[in-house]
Amino acid sequence: ALVTKLFRAANSPLYGMRRKVTNLRQVLSLLGLQGTLALALGFSLVTTGRDTGAVPLNTEQFWRRSLLAATACRILGERLSMKNLEELFLAGLLHGVGILALSIMMPEPYSVLLTEATEHPEGGAPVLNCGRLAELERERLGDDHAAVGTWLMRHWRLPDYLCQATAGSLDPDRVETKDTYRALVQCVALAVRIADIWVRPNYWQNSQEVADLARSWFKLETDHYLEILEAVGAKFPEIAALFQIKSLDAAEIAGILDQAREVLDIRSVQRWPERASSQLPAGERESLAGLPHHLAATSTVASTRTGRSQREPVVEATSHYAFDALTGLFNRPRLHERLRQELVTVREQHQSLSVALLDVDGCGQINEACGHSVGDQVLIALGRLLGGNIQRQDLVARYGNDEFALVLPTSGTAAARRLVERLLTLIRHWEPAVTGGRSLCVTVSVGLATYPEIGGSDDEASERLLEAAGQALQLAKDAGGNQIIAYEA
Repeated sequence: ALVTKLFRAANSPLYGMRRKVTNLRQVLSLLGLQGTLALALGFSLVTTGRDTGAVPLNTEQFWRRSLLAATACRILGERLSMKNLEELFLAGLLHGVGILALSIMMPEPYSVLLTEATEHPEGGAPVLNCGRLAELERERLGDDHAAVGTWLMRHWRLPDYLCQATAGSLDPDRVETKDTYRALVQCVALAVRIADIWVRPNYWQNSQEVADLARSWFKLETDHYLEILEAVGAKFPEIAALFQIKSLDAAEIAGILDQAREVLDIRSVQRWPERASSQLPAGERESLAGLPHHLAATSTVASTRTGRSQREPVVEATSHYAFDALTGLFNRPRLHERLRQELVTVREQHQSLSVALLDVDGCGQINEACGHSVGDQVLIALGRLLGGNIQRQDLVARYGNDEFALVLPTSGTAAARRLVERLLTLIRHWEPAVTGGRSLCVTVSVGLATYPEIGGSDDEASERLLEAAGQALQLAKDAGGNQIIAYEA
């Protein structure tokens, strides 16, 4: 049964495999040994932890929240390019094991605390407030369930990262954390709060506070936080089915997401005037005043987020991050890493892979005419347009100052050209409004290259692909721009 669950997990949307995993060797290759062990341990603990006899805890609700935290933890880790995603998943899953242990060890006195910490929303099912529970535990028992869970894990000789993650799950600032585990501990703590948005009625009202933590700990902007929240809602039903836990229904998921977005939108509008006046350089405040509200607000975010123009694409120095700070897309190092990974897959499957480099025509003129804040906003909006109009397995990255890269696995030259031509058509009809009510016309030049048509050795395929696409891009620009040229070996 455990092996069957591992196969189902490997073939689930959590991993997005284009080819079905059919044997244990492929499972181990996909998850890694430590990842496979972590996932197997998670399956075992959920199965045994639900059969605990007469305890005062609603174990179904407990494991649903734990599984939501695990899902959020893994998605966060993937978004931040952290390693060992299955271990992150396990850390999120086990963060509240102290609650289960206390329910089993001292059912009668602990039931009093559980009752007092349970919320009874009007028209909804009772739900445990774990933050309130921890306060009661410290007051009545002298310590909280995070400390109990940490002690248990050390007693069981589980890896130190699990102990650290559990200890800091309620508040990372309350415990001493090794520097090597700080990002992991904060990831689990943030995931726990995201889980509460899904399981506690009205906790969605705290969405802004959770988004603020995401920004403080990981430099994630509100849009990125919302993407993570949406990804949890999209993937949780499948993961809940894997663990045989009742999921939220589609209406609940849609409703919670809408409420969380509404809170963030309202708070964003409330905060916008002070952000604009206090954080923008004086020279840009005047140009901002003439912008339409929807463009001005996001221009402010673009400028204050990075403190620089699009002439300086940001590459994060730390290994935890792999995203461009202006656009939120993959940055150049992460692009190289993903391209190498995808090439390994297409070689094994004897398929093609295409890379397209896109350069905004006349970006310097946009900056001179409208200001760098508008130029930044054009790049942000263009990145979203590209990301929203590619296939699920494709990826988009910021490649340079005003350049973007598309990696198109399983797409030969003809299929890639069709996709890029469609994108070019969308961009040609896209006219963002700028100061004074004018319309800004944007065009791009594109260079396309395809593996294995580019030739050369497999060891140098990723570098060769980007080089070939760059050469084709230059030809497109030299020919007047606003067109696509494919590399010919």
